[in-house]
Amino acid sequence: MTSKPPRIVELVGVAGAGKTTLAKALSQSSKRIIHGHHPYFRKVEHIPFFAWNTLLMMPTFIHLYASYGIKCLTSREVAWMVILHGWHHVLRRQASNDGSIIVMDQGPVSIMAELSVIDPKCLQSQAAKKWWENTIKGWIDALDLLIWLDASDPTLIKRVRTRDQWHLIKDQQDREALDFNTSYRSTYNSLLSALTADGRGPQVIEINTGRESLDTVMDKVLVALEIKKLDSSIPQ
Repeated sequence: MTSKPPRIVELVGVAGAGKTTLAKALSQSSKRIIHGHHPYFRKVEHIPFFAWNTLLMMPTFIHLYASYGIKCLTSREVAWMVILHGWHHVLRRQASNDGSIIVMDQGPVSIMAELSVIDPKCLQSQAAKKWWENTIKGWIDALDLLIWLDASDPTLIKRVRTRDQWHLIKDQQDREALDFNTSYRSTYNSLLSALTADGRGPQVIEINTGRESLDTVMDKVLVALEIKKLDSSIPQ
């Protein structure tokens, strides 16, 4: 487990846990904290990232397509895999260059969880095993801190159904929504275990946002980020 000050941080948790709310609040609390976002293929400035990392991923894609056909992955899944392959290099350079703390609410663990839960057959196959191992290894070395946010299922479901942002469980029955949350929790647990298995991966902090106020959660996270509360004034 790392003993250096955290620089690359991800907030993980099922829908409604408060990831985006906390990430925005943290980025407003200190000039050192940046709300990080993954590369987006529709942005012109990110085209070189996708072009280069897609090229590097071609042996993996050819291997999977040869085994399962060209339709085994959607364009979204291909983009997620490319992001997972190269994004950690971008984050490390950014944090190293300006000394910032990058906090993500849709980071690599969230992306890996989505790829696992949607369960494309080719990514659960023996052919993809090496890719998963390399991906986990890359992010073990990149992530410094994971903050696992959670709350009771009734609280989570109510939050998702009453916010403007669309989510799959908005249209689901309670039983389906509960199954969805259970599946994601199990996947997060497996991923966090893999990322911390050898003792040199990211630190993990668990926080129940249904029991603690945003201010209390903020205090805990700022301590973990080694930022003194007196230094965390909101920029005007």
